[in-house]
Amino acid sequence: MSSSVDISIICPAFNEADGISSAVAKLTQCIDALPSSAEVLIINDGSTDQTVKLAKEAIGGDHRFRILSHRVNFGRGRALRTGFHEARGRIVITSEGDLSWGAEVIPRMINYLDDNPAKDAVFASPHLAGGGYQNVPRHRVMLSKIGNHILGFLYTGGLTMTTGMTRAYRAEAIKPHLFTHDGKELHLEISHRLLTLGYRIGEVPAILSWPEPQAGVQSRAGRTNWSKVSKLVRSHMAFGLLHGVDRIIAPAVLLLTMAILFFGGWALFNLLTGQVSIFLAALTATLMILWINVVVGFFLLNHIFEVQKDVWRSQRQMSFVFGHKREYEGDYYFEEALHSGADTTGAP
Repeated sequence: MSSSVDISIICPAFNEADGISSAVAKLTQCIDALPSSAEVLIINDGSTDQTVKLAKEAIGGDHRFRILSHRVNFGRGRALRTGFHEARGRIVITSEGDLSWGAEVIPRMINYLDDNPAKDAVFASPHLAGGGYQNVPRHRVMLSKIGNHILGFLYTGGLTMTTGMTRAYRAEAIKPHLFTHDGKELHLEISHRLLTLGYRIGEVPAILSWPEPQAGVQSRAGRTNWSKVSKLVRSHMAFGLLHGVDRIIAPAVLLLTMAILFFGGWALFNLLTGQVSIFLAALTATLMILWINVVVGFFLLNHIFEVQKDVWRSQRQMSFVFGHKREYEGDYYFEEALHSGADTTGAP
């Protein structure tokens, strides 16, 4: 395969033996229909079943596919980071291997970036008009909608979907960055960093569809692991609150200021009219101490975030100067041999 292609599609996989053959078939149909050259990077995240074996059989002699295997299971975030590092396309797409967001969303995102040169990335969203959910349990839909509304308020610049994986990035917008999260929080980390640095992100509607239940096979909807869901909700909210705290502090300062003026004015009125004012004065003093702490904390956080932005900008500039190749700690992944004479260089 040539050293560069137009489109790179990154698909993490962990213990997907039951569906990997079908996923490869769908991905093959998808890239066959694209007018541009494409590659598919299947990131095997330390699977312990027959995922790799079955994927190789399904891929056959198709040189547009590559399998990169983690030596152990790290998480979706690390899988995507590996894919970003290895992707050779001018547009880098992340997607579920089974195309549960619809095969048509990939060309739709590509067309969106081609038609909107000012945009650096585009996210698929079921919360836009024309999008939606099929065969997804109501409680999962509700969690997604509520969570994304909260995250949208905190820091995402009006995006309606920040937790989904189906996205397309211009290579120059995503490859220079050194992201840190190994789990699904990576989606939020990417959104926050790109928006903080002034990248422009668009959205296209998509329909998230889970497979219909089959006889003898537990449906995806029936495999809800509440322990994992609870952990995911906590981690996403913690990340959102940490990085969106400046959106919370400003209203808090305003409310505290109004409370200080109200109770302070009440205390002064009581003092001038000879009524008891000590309790109102004490409350006003307490609120003023809290106001000072919040304001000081606000400026300290803003300073920290400005330093963080400087670090991100420096990383990006260094990447452009020295190329997108990076040094990793240890040889944590390798490329599977799919074809005779295949280049299996592994990790740099």
